[in-house]
Amino acid sequence: MVTTAPDIVLRGGKVLTVDDDFSVTSALAITGDRVTAIGDEATASIGPGTRVIDLDGRAVLPGINDAHLHLAMFGQSRRNADLTTVDSVAALHTVLREQAPRGGWLVGEGWREANIPDFQPHRSVLDPVTEDVPAVLHHASRHSVLVNTAALRLAGIDGHTTDPVGGIIVRDTDGEPTGMLLESAGELVTRHIPALSTEERLEAIADGMRVLNTMGVTSVTDPIVWPELLRDYTVLQQQGRLTVRVNALLHWDWPSPSTSLERLTTMLGQTGAATGLGDSWLRVGGVKLFADGVPSHGTAWLHDPYPDGTSGHLVTPGADDDARYTHLLDLIEVVHRHRLQAQIHVTGDRAADAAADGIIRAQAKDPWPEARHALIHGTLLAPETIRRLGEHNIGVITSSLMRTHSGATISAAVGVERWQQAFPAGALLAAGAPVADSSDAPVCFPDWRRGLATFTGVAAHPLAEVPADLRLTRAQAIRLWTVNPAYFEHAEHHKGTLTPGHLADLVVLDQDPLSVPDTALAGLKPELTIVGGRTVHDGMN
Repeated sequence: MVTTAPDIVLRGGKVLTVDDDFSVTSALAITGDRVTAIGDEATASIGPGTRVIDLDGRAVLPGINDAHLHLAMFGQSRRNADLTTVDSVAALHTVLREQAPRGGWLVGEGWREANIPDFQPHRSVLDPVTEDVPAVLHHASRHSVLVNTAALRLAGIDGHTTDPVGGIIVRDTDGEPTGMLLESAGELVTRHIPALSTEERLEAIADGMRVLNTMGVTSVTDPIVWPELLRDYTVLQQQGRLTVRVNALLHWDWPSPSTSLERLTTMLGQTGAATGLGDSWLRVGGVKLFADGVPSHGTAWLHDPYPDGTSGHLVTPGADDDARYTHLLDLIEVVHRHRLQAQIHVTGDRAADAAADGIIRAQAKDPWPEARHALIHGTLLAPETIRRLGEHNIGVITSSLMRTHSGATISAAVGVERWQQAFPAGALLAAGAPVADSSDAPVCFPDWRRGLATFTGVAAHPLAEVPADLRLTRAQAIRLWTVNPAYFEHAEHHKGTLTPGHLADLVVLDQDPLSVPDTALAGLKPELTIVGGRTVHDGMN
C-alpha cells in the first residue's frame, strides 16, 4: 500500500503489466526508481507534488529488453558508411566515393550479397573507387569483411598467408586472396584500423543508447564485452550517462570468435567474476562463446551439407571435427565451473547439438540449477534438439528480425524448406525451453516491433513468413522482449513486469499492441520511455 505520494502517475490508458496473468490495468505509480502501485491504488495515491501523465488511451509496456544487442558496435556502426540499402555496384561505388576516410581508412557497414544482384564479393569491385585508400566493408552478419587490395597489402596478406584458427582467407583459383575474409580472418585487417579515442567510444555508445531509447528499449544484453568495453560501460555508469541497462557477456578475444581452453581458463582465473556481479545498471551476465559461424558463408556446422557438399565446422581450435567438438565441450565446462552463465553462438543444427551436449555434460558433472545457459540464435534446430533443450531447461535467444533481413541469403545456402523452420520460438516454447528474442544490432536495426509482427505471423517479406503452427500469440511475443530476457539475466523478480516493487522501466505506445490490427503492429509508435523513473525519451509533448 502506498503511504507517500508517488513521483509520477500514469493514468487513463492501458497498462500491460506482463505479470503471470498478463493483466491489464489503467494506471501506474512510480516512486524513485520503482513501481509502487497499479490500478485504482495508483490513482488514489496522487499528491500535490506528483507528476501526472494523462495517457489519453495510450498503452504502457514494460521497457523493451533486447536480449542480444551489440551496443557499442551499434553505436560505432552509425559512424561508418551505411551499406544496408545498397542494391547495385553503382550504388556501392557512389557511397564509397561520398564517404570521407576516417583515420585514413574507408569503413562500410551492412552490405548483403543478396541485395546486390550484379555483385561478386571481390576486391576488384572496390579498387577502382578506393584506389590506395584501405577499405573494409563489414558484412551485415558481422562474420566477414570485404577489403580492397590496399587493405590486404597494408595487412601483409598474400597468397602465402595461412588461415588463422577459426577463419578463412577466401582465395581465387590461383590461390590469391579475393578480399573476402571470413570469421577470425577479418581481424588480420581490422586490427590495423586506427582506434577511436576514449571519448569517441563513449559518445558512440551514448548515441546508440539515444536511438534505443526512442524505440522504447531500456535494457540490453551486450553479448561481446571485452575488457576495454567493460571499462567504457563502467565510466558511463559512474558519470551517470547510462540510459540503457547493460547485461554484459564477457569475451576476451574479439574480433576473433575462436577461444582456446588455455586462454579462457587463464582469463576466468584472473577476472574473478561470476554471474550477477554488478548492479541494476551494469552487471556481468556471463561469458559469450562461439560454436560456429553463419549459414550465409557456409561456416555454420550442419548435419546435412550445403549445395557445394561442405558442412561447415566449429570455430573452436582443433585439427578435426572430433577435436573441435571436445574443445567446445571443455570451454562450456570451464565457464560453468566458474559459475558464469554460458551463452553460445550456434546457427547450424550440428553446432546446436554440440553446444547442448556441452551444457548437459557440465550440469551432470557439477550441478548448478540456476545457470540458465543458453544458445544464441539457434537458427536451425532439429525436432529432437528442441525436445532436449526443453527437457534440460536450456534457453535460446532467437533472432526474429533476421527472418526478414537474412531470408534471401540463408535460404540460398540451406534451402527454403530448412529456412522456413528457422528460429522456431513457437516450438521451443511448446517444448518448455526458455526463449527471449533479440535484434543482434547492428546486424539488424533494433526494431522489436518487427520482431512482434514476424513471430505472430505478420511477415514483412514472403521469406520471413512463420509457419502457422510456429506462430506466437501477441502476449507470448511481448514476453520475449520484456520478462523473458529478464529471466536470462536472473532479474525477473525485479525487472520485466510492471508490478509493485519492480524497476520503473517502461515505454508508452500510441496504441495497444494487443488490439491493433495486424497491419499496424510493426508501426506502433513509442512516445515516452522511462528508465528507473527517469524520462529518457519524450515524444508526447
